[in-house]
Amino acid sequence: MKRRTFVKLSSLGSLPLMGVLSKSVQATEQRKNAIARKRIVVLVELLGGNDGLNTLIPFTDPLYYQLRPTLAIPRRSMLPITDSLAMHPSLRPLQAYWQQKEMAWIQGVGYPRSNRSHFRAKDIWDSGSNYNQKIDQGWLANLLGVNHDITGIALNTDLGPLAGNRANSLKINDINAFIRSNKNLQARSANTSNNSLAYLLKTERVVAESTDILKNHLDKVADPSASFPKHAFGKELASIARLINSGIDIPVYKITLKNFDMHAMQTHQHTRLLKMLADSLHAFTQNMKRNQNWDNVLVMTYSEFGRQVAENGSYGTDHGEASAHFIMGGKVRGGIYGRNPDLKRLHRNALRHSVDFRSVYGTIATRWWGLRNPWNHPLVPFV
Repeated sequence: MKRRTFVKLSSLGSLPLMGVLSKSVQATEQRKNAIARKRIVVLVELLGGNDGLNTLIPFTDPLYYQLRPTLAIPRRSMLPITDSLAMHPSLRPLQAYWQQKEMAWIQGVGYPRSNRSHFRAKDIWDSGSNYNQKIDQGWLANLLGVNHDITGIALNTDLGPLAGNRANSLKINDINAFIRSNKNLQARSANTSNNSLAYLLKTERVVAESTDILKNHLDKVADPSASFPKHAFGKELASIARLINSGIDIPVYKITLKNFDMHAMQTHQHTRLLKMLADSLHAFTQNMKRNQNWDNVLVMTYSEFGRQVAENGSYGTDHGEASAHFIMGGKVRGGIYGRNPDLKRLHRNALRHSVDFRSVYGTIATRWWGLRNPWNHPLVPFV
């Protein structure tokens, strides 16, 4: 292998160095029409621990205002969606999807003996494990395996649930840059007794075949970026929309919105981030509807934990446990799932969980993809 090829592969930062693509480019083209109808999950990670209590607000509970004298959202600006719950005002662009029953809120999502460390909690959510269990595969890598040309793409973020050697997943910072950098790369045989060289040649083949697949599809579809917000998160969702519209066989996309770890001066930052989230998802949803893909897509938010109920002395909130998350899509059964938060019965100043996060995963596995549920938790019928 030429040294420049080795350096190129070693410095990509866009490939997990795992798995071999399971199908040929030719087979992908032959199955294009069927692929376009396959169901897709878009994971939106709210990294740092989103404050679910100010995202979906129990506005009729007086304890909410007592425990958050400066952080409580003013009642006049909330967006009520039931007699007792309201969305944060920054989520206004998503209000229509709630009214159209294309948005489901799941309250109290967590797990027993919740871990409040960012790193450990993220590992638990990514792998679908118990609090005391270590699993080296992401839950989606385990669930989907290598039954797709590309199992998933993590765009400008870590692989998370897609990580592991059981799936053909890619970590790509920029789709166009990935294609430009690798368009001349040639897949070569890994017939060698040198294990290190064989591994690198296999990786080279994955990169080359992935590049061909992406280029062949994206050349045929317009870039929708002009209709998306101009910040990085909006641009990344635009790239996901373009990939979905191309008909490429990728069942999972992961994207991350960062900086939800708000121990101080939370109000402005949380308002700003939720507006970025809502504006971008509105643009994405409209694009999916225009291209008749909305019924094939399920958008799911998640975060490694919620925040504590009582605000701290720095006008922020500290690490908590359970939180509220939402699901969107053309086939979603809109509504509220899980119990309303009980602010009288807390665990170390945090909300207790009422829905195990693996109930959400299991629902996606069985009711969205028709796969076996590997978790022994009741389903949540949001689809």
